[in-house]
Amino acid sequence: MTRRLYTEFIDPLGIEAILANRLIPLDKGEGAVRPIGFGEVIRRIMGKYVMHVTKPDVIEASDSLQVCAGHKSGSVAAIHVMRSIFDADETDAVLLIDASNAFNALNRAAALHDIRVLSKQCWFADDATGSGSLQDVMIWCDELSASGPPLGYFPNAKKCWLIIKREREQAARKVFRDTTVNVTIEGHKHLGAALGSRSFLEEYVSEKVDEWVNEVTKLADFAISQPQAYYAAFTFGLRHRWTYFLRILPDIAELFEPLERAINDVLIPAVTEHTATKVKPDLLGLPVRMESLGFTDPVVTSSSEYEACLFTSLKMPQKFKHYNLAHKNKDECLSERLEQVKNSLPTKAKRAVELATEKGSSNWLTVIPLKELDYNLNKKEVRDAIKLRYDWEITDTPMLCACGVQFSVDHAIVCQRGGFIIQRHNELRDLEAEMLRMVCNDVEVEPVLQEITGETLNHGANKAPDAPLDIHARGFWERQRSAFFDVRVCHPNADSYKDLTPKQICKKHKNEKKRQYAERVMEIEEGTFTPLVFTTTGGMADECVRYHSRLAELIANKKGESYSSAISSIRAKVSFPIVRSAILYLRGSRSRRRQLDFVYSDLQTDNVRACPN
Repeated sequence: MTRRLYTEFIDPLGIEAILANRLIPLDKGEGAVRPIGFGEVIRRIMGKYVMHVTKPDVIEASDSLQVCAGHKSGSVAAIHVMRSIFDADETDAVLLIDASNAFNALNRAAALHDIRVLSKQCWFADDATGSGSLQDVMIWCDELSASGPPLGYFPNAKKCWLIIKREREQAARKVFRDTTVNVTIEGHKHLGAALGSRSFLEEYVSEKVDEWVNEVTKLADFAISQPQAYYAAFTFGLRHRWTYFLRILPDIAELFEPLERAINDVLIPAVTEHTATKVKPDLLGLPVRMESLGFTDPVVTSSSEYEACLFTSLKMPQKFKHYNLAHKNKDECLSERLEQVKNSLPTKAKRAVELATEKGSSNWLTVIPLKELDYNLNKKEVRDAIKLRYDWEITDTPMLCACGVQFSVDHAIVCQRGGFIIQRHNELRDLEAEMLRMVCNDVEVEPVLQEITGETLNHGANKAPDAPLDIHARGFWERQRSAFFDVRVCHPNADSYKDLTPKQICKKHKNEKKRQYAERVMEIEEGTFTPLVFTTTGGMADECVRYHSRLAELIANKKGESYSSAISSIRAKVSFPIVRSAILYLRGSRSRRRQLDFVYSDLQTDNVRACPN
C-alpha cells in the first residue's frame, strides 16, 4: 500500500480515513500561530518507512546546503559556516530569509533543484541564509522573490533580516531602501545562535543564561523528593540547551558563570545532598562513562566544545571526514581531566572512582527511570547509590551489625547474616535466564551435571555427583550445543583484595570457576562453560562482557533492532539488581524474626471466648 500511494495517483476521496488530520495551533509568540497537523497512525507509519528508505538519497542530493535533510548536527554546521563567511573580508552582509507558511506551500522538488545549482547560500528547511557583497545579496534576494512564488515559496520581507558590517551600513540602507527588509548592524538570531556584533551575542546569551538559571532553581524543589526524575530531566534534556550554545558561539565562558554557580550551589546539593564545598565539581563534571554524574561545568567545557564542533562543522562538505579525529581529541582532553581528578583524591576515594569507570557500573544512571521497566529508585536509594559510588559518608547507619561486628559499608556488603548474598546471586541468575529464553531453547535454571563415570578431571574440579550450575541454554554459542553459565558476584573492596586491581579480582574468580567446572562441562556434557563474574559495584569480567555482547547480537537479530539499543537495554537491566542489592546490604534488616511463645490451649480458649456459639 505504501509503494502504491507514493508512486501512483490515488483519488484523495478514496483514502480520506488515511489523510485525516487533527490540527493543533501552537503559539509562536508575537501573535503568530504555527498550525501543526497530527496524522493517523497508519499514515505516520507509512511516512516513517518512506523517510527511512529515501533518507540516504535525500542527504546525498542536498549535500551541505540543505542542512535539515538528515545531516548530523546540520544546523550547527550551518551556523559555523555562515559565521566564517560573514567574518571574511570580502563579505559585506548576511541575509536571513523567512517565508510565509512555506512548509504547506513549498514545491519540494524545486527546492532540491535550487540548492543543487545555486551557491553561497545555506538552507535549513524553509529558512534560507545568503551572504556575500551587497550587490550579490540583493540579486539573490530579488531572484528568490521573483522565482519563489510560482514554485510555492513566498519570502516575507518583513520577517527577513540583513546583518551588515558597520562600515557598510549606509551603502546597505541605500541598496535595500525600496524593500521592507530589516537592516541591522547589531545582529540577529540565526538557527538559535547569534550572528552579528559581539554586544548582541553577549546580550542574547545572557538572557538565555538567566532563563536556564531560573529553570535549574525552580526544578531544585522537585529534585528534593524526586532526585532520579530530576537527574534524568537534567541529563536528557535541560543541559543540552546550553550545550548547543557552547558548540556554536565563541568565547562565552564568562557569560555562563551564573549557571555554573546554580549547578554547584543548587543542582548538585538537591540531587546528592552534598554541597559544592564538600564535593569537587570536577569529580561530577565529567561524562558518566568516566565515573562522573555528567553535571558538566559550562565554563570549563566551553572552549573545548566550541573548538571540536567548529573543526568538524567546517569540514561538512567533505562528509565529516574529520569527525572521528575531533571526537578523539575531545576524549583525550576528558581522559586527562579524569587523571587529574583521580590523582587529587585520597586512596580509598580513588579506588571508588576506578571501580565506577568499570564497564557496566554506570548504566543505571544513563536510563530514563521508567516504572514499567523497573528502572525507578526512591529518593533514599538514589542518594545512597551515589554515596556508595564515590565512597562518601553515609549517615543514619547502625553502630554495630546484627552479627556483632562494627558496622561499615564494606562489612555490610559481605556479611552473611540476612540472606542478602544468596538473594543477590539468585536475582542475577534469574535475570540472565530470562534474557536467554528470548533467543535460546531449552533454558534451565540450576541444571544438575551428569555423574562422573571414570572420566579423569583436573585437580580442583567439582566432582560431586549432584553438582549444579546456574543456567543451561542450548544454541547460545553454537547451534544446538549446550552452553552452561555460572554466576558469581564479588566485592572488590574486601580486605583480601585491597592490593589487586578490579581486573585482577575478576580474573581470579573467573579462573576459579573454570577450574571447578570447565573441564567437566566440556568432557562430560560436551558443552561450553562461561563464568559470569560481576562486582558489587556493577563491573564485569571480560568473559561476562563478551557473553552480553553475544546476547545483544542475538536479541538484535531476532527483534530487528540495532546492536547498540540491545546492549544498552541488557546493561541497564543488569545494573539495577546490583544497585538495589548494594542498598539492601546497607539498609536491610539482618536481625532474626521475633518468635512469639504461646500455649496452644490458651489460644484455643481465647478463640472460644471471642467467638461463642
